[in-house]
Amino acid sequence: MISLGSRGANGKPRLKVPALGIAVASAGMLLAACGSSSSATTSNSSSAATTTTSANAAAAAYFKGKTITLIAPDNPGGDFDLYARILAPALGKYLGATVNVENVNGGGTIVGTNQMAASSPNGLTISVVNTGGDIASLIEKQPGQNFDLTKLSWIGQAGTSPSVFITSPHSGVTKFSQLLSIKTPIKVVDVRNGTGDMFNRVVLGAFNIPHTFVTGFTSVSALKQGFLAGDGQYAFENMPPFLSMLTGGQATALLVTSKPTLPKLVQAAGSAVTLSQALSSATLSSAQSAAIKEAEALSLLDYDFAGPPGIPAARLTVLRDAFQKALADPSTIAQANKESEPLGYVSGSTVATQVDSAISQGASISTYVNG
Repeated sequence: MISLGSRGANGKPRLKVPALGIAVASAGMLLAACGSSSSATTSNSSSAATTTTSANAAAAAYFKGKTITLIAPDNPGGDFDLYARILAPALGKYLGATVNVENVNGGGTIVGTNQMAASSPNGLTISVVNTGGDIASLIEKQPGQNFDLTKLSWIGQAGTSPSVFITSPHSGVTKFSQLLSIKTPIKVVDVRNGTGDMFNRVVLGAFNIPHTFVTGFTSVSALKQGFLAGDGQYAFENMPPFLSMLTGGQATALLVTSKPTLPKLVQAAGSAVTLSQALSSATLSSAQSAAIKEAEALSLLDYDFAGPPGIPAARLTVLRDAFQKALADPSTIAQANKESEPLGYVSGSTVATQVDSAISQGASISTYVNG
């Protein structure tokens, strides 16, 4: 800064100029201050990253040599059991742990999920979750669900397979479109909980297909036995458990919730229409269409893996990472193809978001599942 000083001998004001050293010193102090702030920010970021890395390393070390219980909420040979056993070996490999599959059947998978949700949140008890079915049961206000889906520690989705609406060859019906004009109520075997029950009620209700339900079945295995015994001539469940009946001529596929991708499932589906195809060819109200679309969305929330609420963040991160690697492992892929179970990774954080959204939008199906 230049300022007016005292006057000289000639009467003109002198110019006062700050000493160069002072100006340089001031600039140096300013630069030092800025440098200190930048260094502090970098230091804080590095410290946070180091802390996170250390926590994850400690969490990874925690699982080494441990035994993890992976609950399959159905009987051996069911869909949830198959996904659990397909993933267990590789999941154990990437965690450095032993993963044991435990079958806990009952309540249309709810009993097993209840057991998982009530376990210690230490990361050593996880489960395959019938997410879409559990959301449907929640909307149906079915008793027995002792867990909050929005608070589970979601690990990720292993895959999703289409559900299929089948009929007996003795029914005389070979196409879904025939049911749209049928007058006599069809008899449908049904597990009163879960995805299949939701599809039965929404699809048959929204398409105005007259029907009666034969209930009392507690598992898909029991449902198959009832269907083969002639207790009912129709059923709606995940496709893989019905594969042998479809390929063996004991059942005919009329409708699938989505187009199958695995060759064996494509062959078993035959000429069955998809849910979206059936919707596009029918004349339905906006409420009916909304219910069908919501049911279709719920079908994509399938074969998710989760732990109880409150698993420490670092341990959950390790579980999610191992889960993703396990799905990509060649041995997992080979076994899934052998069992005709489709694989398709979805992250745990994405599943959590999908669950929140599905629950908030479930009102469109409530008319049918609560009717």
